[in-house]
Amino acid sequence: MGRKTFHAGNLPESATAIKLANNMVLGCAMIAMGEGFSLIRKYGVAPQTFYEVMTEGLFSSTAYKGYGKTMVDQTYDNVGSPITVGLKDANLIAAAADLARVPMPMHNIYHDRLVGAVAHGDGDRDQAVLAREQARACGLDS
Repeated sequence: MGRKTFHAGNLPESATAIKLANNMVLGCAMIAMGEGFSLIRKYGVAPQTFYEVMTEGLFSSTAYKGYGKTMVDQTYDNVGSPITVGLKDANLIAAAADLARVPMPMHNIYHDRLVGAVAHGDGDRDQAVLAREQARACGLDS
């Protein structure tokens, strides 16, 4: 499935830690994009403009392009990875971090936004709906 196989170490949980860490970084990237979109909207900038600046510059990866475009178009019903799956993974990440005694303040924000999305009825929508959670926190209409 992947392009490359990585040796994660001799312990089976090492590979799981990599998967969880990768999901956590992606979740935090979605939070950061949501914050960026909210900031520019408060200054009257069109989300499409910020999206183009972001994805044609430093953040031209598949994740930023895909989730960012979903945030711009607000097509949260086109689900790739639903909020409920993100929340499941976020809980696993928190448990792994607790076991290893690793503070993860950014992950806590990701988790809280996931819980908020579920509370607002967006649990079955794509995780890009986290931008809507950020917009709500800023007093913006979604």
